[in-house]
Amino acid sequence: MSGRAPLARSIICRAIIAALMMLALAASVHAQGKYVVGRTIYRGKVLERIVVPGKPPTGWVPRGQYAFPHRSLASTVLANMPAFTWCYGCSATSAAMIAGYYDNNGFPNMYTGPTNGGVCPMNNETFWGHTTYPLANDVGECPISATHIGYDGRITNGSVEDYWVDYGNTGPDPYIVNGWTEHSPESTGDFMGTNQSKYADQGDGGTWFFAYSDGTPLVDYTGAEPTYRDGCHGFRLYIESRGYPVFTNYTRRVNGVSGVTNGYTFADFQADIQKGSPVLIQVEGHTMVGFGYDTATNTINIKNTWDNGSDTMTWAGSYSGMQHYAVTVLEMDRPPGRAHHRRRHALACR
Repeated sequence: MSGRAPLARSIICRAIIAALMMLALAASVHAQGKYVVGRTIYRGKVLERIVVPGKPPTGWVPRGQYAFPHRSLASTVLANMPAFTWCYGCSATSAAMIAGYYDNNGFPNMYTGPTNGGVCPMNNETFWGHTTYPLANDVGECPISATHIGYDGRITNGSVEDYWVDYGNTGPDPYIVNGWTEHSPESTGDFMGTNQSKYADQGDGGTWFFAYSDGTPLVDYTGAEPTYRDGCHGFRLYIESRGYPVFTNYTRRVNGVSGVTNGYTFADFQADIQKGSPVLIQVEGHTMVGFGYDTATNTINIKNTWDNGSDTMTWAGSYSGMQHYAVTVLEMDRPPGRAHHRRRHALACR
């Protein structure tokens, strides 16, 4: 009998812990519920599965090309940040802009195509144009985000041929329907799982992201593979495919939204920009790039994927009616002796 008592206590304790976890799961309801489409317990915390399906809104008036918002003496921005229009998914497009930034700031293998002398251009429309679809409307082309026959000299099936039908389509991808061999991953969208029906029927234009509800960082999450591909992990895979090591990558909810007090802060964002690391800004249903800040106004500089310009938004506020709720951070290892040189040339302050 003496051996049964500890066993019984252990079973009871596990049951209590499980019950508490389920209560935490039930209580983890955020304002972003429309896009938080799944919750589970992972390593003792509530893990959220978030879909990011955003595309340019109807009636959006593009900012002027290379237009730059007013900057105060308290502002800091990263220089040589491309502005790409939406290219088969906002998350993949935003990741492509960050890759283009690195390509222009000391990491030249991010883009190695024939355009612009092998250097990532500052916008995609001028160099690659766009394609029109019934539902997605005008889609900017960019081989860093999604490869496509006829662009950058491509003559074989790429991302568009294998995965794309039109915005929101959740049916099997064309390569599955037609029975041809899927191409090897090359673009940010390929690695991030964007548009790919094999990842739990992800709709065209969409990317999955995962985050802890309590604001702690979810580092390089692979726990849902192969059913789901976390866009943060996929972005890391893209960077590594270009031959560069990644120091860390994570998605993290921001402080001050939906009761989060243990999350990423404005000061954290400033520190990342100072290190020369642009950040993916996650708002409800959409991903953008944060590449600067102004402490006087509590605002950040963004590239929204909707035009070739720049804009600003209040930190932890909303943009075009979409609440800011999380960030996705990818910090690259700096080659010895290069970090100081890159920072000196990549920052523009006044």
